[in-house]
Parts: sequence; C-alpha cells; structure tokens
Amino acid sequence: MHSSLMRLGRNLMNAAEQVSCQDSAIHVSHSHSLPSAHAGAPCQGAGVPARTLPMTTMEATLERTLLAHQTLFKQLVDSSPDAIMRHDATLRCIYANATLVAVSGQPLDTIVGAMPQELPFVFDAKSYAERLHNVVRLGTPSGFEMEWGLPDGTLRWCQVRLAPERDARGAVVGVMSVCHDITAHKALRAKLEKAESLAKIGFWELDLATNTAHMSDHACRLMGRPPGWTPTARELLAIHPAEEGERIDRLYRSAIAARETSVQYNYDVVVDGEVRHLQLHAEIAYNSKGKAKTFFAVSQDITERVLADEKLRAREQEFRLLVENTPDNIARYDGECRRVFVNDALVKLMGQPASALLGHKPSDSVKTPQALDYERVLSEVFTTGQPQDHTYRLKDRSRRSLSFHMRIVPERDSTGQVVSVLSIGRDISELEATERRLEDAQRIARICHWEWDYVTKRSSISRVGLDVLGLSHTNELTMADFQAIMLPDERASTFMLFQDAFAKRQSELSYEHSLLLPDGSRRETHSWVRLEYGPDGRAARALGVTQDVTDLKDLQRQTHQLEFYDPLTNLPNRALLHDRLKLAMADAARQGGSVGVVLLDIDHFQKVNDSLGTGAGDVLLKSVAGRLSQALREYDTVARLGGDEFAIIVPQIRQPSDLDVVASRIKHVFAAPVALNDTEIFVTASAGIAIFPADGADVNELMAHADAAMYHAKNCGRDNFQFYARELTATALERLKIEGDLRKAIERNELELFYQPKVDLGSGLIVGAEALMRWRHSERGLVPPDRFIGIAEDTGLIIDMGEWALRTACAEARAWHDRHGEPLKIAVNLSPRQFYSGDLVETVRQALQDTGCKSAWIELEITESLLLNDRIDIRSMLEALHDMGFTIAIDDFGTGYSALSYLTRFPVDTLKIDRSFIRELTTDRDSAVLAQAIVTLARSLRMQVVAEGVETASQRDHLGAWGCHQAQGFYYSKPVPMADFVVLLQQWTHGVANPATGTR
Repeated sequence: MHSSLMRLGRNLMNAAEQVSCQDSAIHVSHSHSLPSAHAGAPCQGAGVPARTLPMTTMEATLERTLLAHQTLFKQLVDSSPDAIMRHDATLRCIYANATLVAVSGQPLDTIVGAMPQELPFVFDAKSYAERLHNVVRLGTPSGFEMEWGLPDGTLRWCQVRLAPERDARGAVVGVMSVCHDITAHKALRAKLEKAESLAKIGFWELDLATNTAHMSDHACRLMGRPPGWTPTARELLAIHPAEEGERIDRLYRSAIAARETSVQYNYDVVVDGEVRHLQLHAEIAYNSKGKAKTFFAVSQDITERVLADEKLRAREQEFRLLVENTPDNIARYDGECRRVFVNDALVKLMGQPASALLGHKPSDSVKTPQALDYERVLSEVFTTGQPQDHTYRLKDRSRRSLSFHMRIVPERDSTGQVVSVLSIGRDISELEATERRLEDAQRIARICHWEWDYVTKRSSISRVGLDVLGLSHTNELTMADFQAIMLPDERASTFMLFQDAFAKRQSELSYEHSLLLPDGSRRETHSWVRLEYGPDGRAARALGVTQDVTDLKDLQRQTHQLEFYDPLTNLPNRALLHDRLKLAMADAARQGGSVGVVLLDIDHFQKVNDSLGTGAGDVLLKSVAGRLSQALREYDTVARLGGDEFAIIVPQIRQPSDLDVVASRIKHVFAAPVALNDTEIFVTASAGIAIFPADGADVNELMAHADAAMYHAKNCGRDNFQFYARELTATALERLKIEGDLRKAIERNELELFYQPKVDLGSGLIVGAEALMRWRHSERGLVPPDRFIGIAEDTGLIIDMGEWALRTACAEARAWHDRHGEPLKIAVNLSPRQFYSGDLVETVRQALQDTGCKSAWIELEITESLLLNDRIDIRSMLEALHDMGFTIAIDDFGTGYSALSYLTRFPVDTLKIDRSFIRELTTDRDSAVLAQAIVTLARSLRMQVVAEGVETASQRDHLGAWGCHQAQGFYYSKPVPMADFVVLLQQWTHGVANPATGTR
C-alpha cells in the first residue's frame, strides 16, 4: 500500500503542474500539502494558487479531476491502518493522516509543523531525523524499525518506510513516512522463542523436492550449528556417526516404503564437546501420487532426563511464526460490488491487467462459495455502513491456497451517504500455516502452552491444551477448572510447590503430576513453568508448558518390566536375580551369615510341550511359578531363568539344614497335579543347591555350582535335590565342553550317518535302511548318540543337525540310485523341534531340489509324542509332506500316553514297534501281547509295521508269525557307514550275510 499511496501522490502533483503549464493566466503552484486528517476540512499548506482570470472549460475539467484525485487519495490515506506523515525538505512535518493522530494520541496541530525532535511519540528522534535527512540527501528509500511511546505509557513498535518525493525536475522536495504497527508480531515472536527455549525444542522441515531443510534457530543450536543453517538431507544425516546415520536413513526409507506417516527415534549429538541426547518425532507428508514430499520434524533435548533418569523432559514444538509483511491488496467497490479501483499488489496477485478487473465483481471470474460470501460482506458494509473483518481464501496462479484478512470499510460522500466500499486485504497465509504447524507439533508431542495472570485472575491455553487436559473448548479457565482435574492427594503438594517457589522468588519450576480427566481417564503430565514477578515482589504471571507423558511413563514401566521380569510368569528374570543375589551375598558377608541358591528344572518338560503343545507348557510354567511364590517366605526370591529353569535365593541361612525346609516346601509344590487341557498331569523337578560362601565367592561361581548340582540331580534319576560337591564341577564343565564342540561339528564335517538295514520278514531281503546320526570327534573319537543327542535337543542344535542329516540321506539315496539303477528307501528321523521351527516343509522341499532325490526314496520318522496334542499346524505340515510323496512312520510306537485316535487323523503309513516290547517279547507275556496287538492294529489300518531292536531268531520268528512286515536290529546288523552297508548288501542272502562280515 505504501508504494500505491506514494504513486497516487505523485500523480496529483503532476496534474497540478499540467494545469499551470496549459494556461499562463492561471497560476497554480505545486503544493506539498496533503488533505488534512480532519474529514471535510479544507486542504492546508503553503502556496495556495491565486486565480487572476476566469477558468475555461478545460481548466474546470482539470480542476475537478485534481479534486477527485485528492479526495480519493485522502480517503485511501485516512482509511489505511498504517500511520502516515509527510516531511518537507527541511524535515518539518507537513501532513499526518487520521491513523497517526488516533494512534499517537496527539492533536493534529501538535504533529503538523513539528520537527522530528518535537514529535512526542518518537523515542529516538535524533536517529529518525538522520534517516529523513539521508533520504532527502541521497534520494533513496529507507526502511527500519522504530519505537513509539503513547500517552498512556505503552510502547509500540513500527516498521517505517521512508520514500523521497520529487518535483517535476526530479529534485527531492520531501519525504513520505509510512509506519506499520508490528508490536503484536514482535510480542508473539518473542513469546514463541521464549516457549521454545523453555521447552528445549527445535523444529525443521525438509522439502524433498528442493532437498533443503528449513530449521528453527533453536533446532540449529541443538545440533551444534549456527542459526540460519539450511542443510540438505545428506548434511542432516552427517551430524550423526556413520552407523547411526545409516540406521536413521534406513528408518526413513522403510517408513516411506510402508507409507507410514510418522517416525520416532532418539539420537545423540556432540555440541561444544558435550554429548547431548535428543528425541525426534517426524511426520511424513505424501503427494497425490503417494510420493513422499516433506519431512516435518521436532527435536527435543532430553539430556537432563536421560542423565538424571528421574524426570521426563517433554518435547515442546513451538514454532517461530514466519510472517513477512507483504503489500496490502486494495480495491474499491461500488454498490453492485463492482471494482472501481485496484492497486498494483492486487493486480499482481490476480495475474490479470487492471482493465480486466475493473467493472467486474469478484464472482465474475471465479464463481466459488468464497467469492459469493465475500460479495455478501461487501453488500452488508455498503448497506449498514459498518466496517467488517472478513477472511477470504483463494488459490493463486500456481494453485497455492492463500488466505487474506480483509478490512472492509464504507466510504461516504459529503452528505454522509455510503458511495463505495474500500477493501484492504493482508496476506495471512503464512501466519495460518505456521499456526497449523504449531498445533500439529503440539498434537504430535501432546504438548501445550498456557498462561495464568495472578493479577487479573485470567488464563489462556492453546487449543491442543484443551484436548490434552480434557477441558471444554474455551480459552477462559479458572483455577477451579485446573484443580478439578488434579488428583485430590496432589492438589495440596502442588499448591505448596508453587508457594515455596514464590517465597524463594524462583523464576522456573518443573514438576510432574497426574490428572483425572472428565471422561474418567487418568493422564500423567510434566510441566515447565516460568514465573514472573511484579515490582512489589508478588507473583504476576506464570507461563507454562505441559506435556502429556502418559505413554512415555507406560513405556518406561514396560521397559523396566521387560528388563527385569519374565513376561510369562512375572517373576524376576536372570538380571534381577543377579542383582538381588549380589545384595544378599554382600549383606551376608557383613553379618557373617550364609545365602543359599536353588536351581530347579522341571523334569521331562519338553515332553509336555511335544505332546500337549507349547500353550500347555506355558500354563504349566505359570502354575509352578505361582505355587513356588506362595510356598516360600516373603524375603525369598523366586526367579525364572528361561525355559523350564527356576532359581530361588534363600537369604539369612543359619545352618545348611535350613535349606532342607525350603526343599521340603518345593517338593510339596510338585506333589499336587496340574490341570492342562482338561487333563491332570503330575510333574517332578530336579534341583541343585549351592551355599555362599562355602560353595562360591561371587554370583557367577555360586550359580555355576548350583547348576552343576542340578545336573547331578538329573543324572541321579531326577525328582531329587542335590547339594553341590566339588567333583560336580568337572561333570558340568564336560557337558559345556560337549555343547561347545557340538556347535562346531557341522562346519568341521564331524557328523556322519550310519545305516541299519530294514529286512522284509517274508523274503528275508534288505528293503531299506534307517539313517542314524554319529559324531566322530577329532579328539574324543566316535561319540555315542546318548552323549550328544539330548544336548542337541535341549539347545536347539538338533534343528540344523536334523537338516544336515536329511540332506545327506537324500544325497545318498540319489547316489545309490545312480550307481545301482534301483532305489534304496532310507528312513530319516525328524525331531519335534524341526516341526516347531515353522519352515520344515520348505526345508524338505529344498533338500529334494538341491540333491535330485525323489520323495518316494525317503521315509520320514517322527515321534509319537508329536501327534498326541492334535495340533492343526503339525497336521497340516504332515499332510503337506505326505502329499509330496513321502511315507510317514511313527518311531517308538507304544510309548505314548494318549488315545490312539490320532492314527486316523494323521497321514501315517508305518508304525515302528518300540524296542522295549521286542526285548522281552519271548520272556514276558504282556510284552508279547502288546507287540502282537500293535501288529494287528497296523495291519487293520492298512499300515506297514516295523519291529525295532530284533536281536534273536526267536524274536524274528514270532514277529513273522504275527504278520509283522519288517524288522531291524543287531540280529541283522548294527548301524554301519555307507561303505560297509554296500558290502553288507552285496553279501546278503535271504536274511543271512557272509560270516566274514560278522553279521547274520
């Protein structure tokens, strides 16, 4: 608007000079005065023209044009929200508009005619005069900020624009001074910067199209960079160590790939040699094509919270408003809402020439609801004569959404009738966008700001704060409103906290408190408060920032629970057990006492999982945990170390026999049955006991010795307690050594498959073989299966070992077929652990593909316990394997403890009678009856039946007479390497091999 007013002023002066040039009989000299600030008053100024001859028609027209322009200029200037003055070449004020008179509170005659030093509202008159003088001397415009003092004692800040005025010859004859009030803008900016500093937050926004980030000043400082830093995405990542930067880069890429809208992470930066801990929340915005376009992030310095581990430093996401003073858009409308005047700023905004805008309504070019509503407001102002404020929204030529605050005022003629409406529009798009981002930031961080005036007893709170505090949507809140949502037992302590701060004249306050919201929910909050005091030392105002930290508090509690407690049983875990044992040992050392440690393992727990499922196993673990906790003393600690292993700390032991009482209580825990899947089962436990200080001087040693005693209890038949003895350490170390060597057995190629022939009882011919795993250790030699299979099952190594055995057997079956032109069916054992791993079917399929083996050449042997819980996933895997062409055999059949109905539900082809029945087949009538029943059952179900452990001809004959199909055992051959198996097969004749082989 400044430039428009100045240009119109120059047009008026040119018109006056043209009149002077056209008729020498009329002497009209150029006046440097503008119309008075008083409506209807005559123009004031020096050099009033004197007429010596009558006016011609042309002269009269020019005179009317000049007066019309002067009237228009006066109305524009007096309607401007900015204060306007004119100074002549001597710097004396020769004009002041109505806004200046109203804002300064000074009479017009005090202002007009005064030198800069005589203007009472200008604080630094000397500086103002120097700037005026420079404009006159240099002839160049000048802009600066200036402070005003008003009669009521308040201070106002103005943005001043000085522009030179020139005569027809181009000489500077005066200065136009336009003052725009920026007090509210500076106050808001200071408040936001104050809040940002108080909450220790900074924000930035990365535009992916330009690869440029715009940082708040505090965000730059948080990252150790100077204000004004505008990094690229690569430069933002470069503030992190390389590994952390790559992690954050992957996090963003993963979020974008998943179309996630937010990310959150913590990171560290080094500022002035000090490590600072920052927490970041970011939102990702996408364009209409789904491509990420911006990252909007808020970083908060949480160093104090991390280091102190006491207080939760909330992120504050206050933004500094990026509001720029843009030229006002000015238009005049007649009674039909048609434009009769537009300024250059509006022409530039609309992207059309003035001729295309004049004479048209706003809705003539765009018939939008906004344009029609704008015309309605224009008509109301024209009809009522009352000014109105209006917000107008539109899209510019680049389709950007813009918002303008419109000040619409009526223009009246000399009779007071409204003849037109003047609309002055100011672009508030950036302000609205900044406010939205600020609210978004506060909403993301669940953070709000509020003020309380102790003098007026009035308050204000951000809109997000109303949501955080669960209050009604009003900015006027009383102390009673705040107290109503505070927990009753915290009101007094919070009140005393403030009273103590007032007494000590503290300027800052930080505290945590809980709120009970109107909807009944409970929220935990953290507040930072800045206290201000009046001249009398009394509290005047509190400026606060409150963050909802409920989720973070829950996360802290969950983290603590996960770090120190077992999630299944809620018992202390190994980490907490070690801490408590260390404290108990230190206490016992001071008092000369003892501490006992009991390590307890549930016997045959894996069988429960295999037969009834892991769900039943979890129920059993929780039941045992609950019983142990109830059975022991309050100061004893029961912990779960993992799997089915528990530990108990028994402090304050006076003598070793005290542990017998504890052992008795533990024994009683396992005496009662446990209900699992509508079935009651009995379980036992093996336990080892070690005593401090006799059995160990530190936590690790004491735990290791208790562990050794527990394994000794297992080796003693289970279901018993054993105290530690030194010789047990060697046994425990031996087990650990075997486990360690076993982990390297596959990569060292130490595992082998031995093959035991399966003989058809009808023909006496070898019809297949069972592949049995052996371990040929580089130092120990051939390690018996009972020394390492159990350890492999306990540790899960059996999964990789089982896959190796399957691949090796498939390769041997393919090689056999290639050498002999006929298949050899090889049976391979599968561990239940391989089924529970979840990818067994794919593993088997890949083994066939990699080796070229056919599924018909392989039989898969499973344990009976795998089927007893009738799990759907196990059944689906077996059906998938069966559909691939494998035959399924149940190994050690008859040793389970459940119904036999599963035989009709699962795709089973073969039953293998357990060797325990075969061993006593000719000496024990019950074993013979059971073995014969299994054969009958299998044949009735059209299944193959194989007898394991056949060692005598008599056993063979009985089985053959009952209709058993196949047999295997030492009677025919012990398991042998493949090379020996080939020789065995070559020398085999109807169930009898060459005596040179040593086999039958």
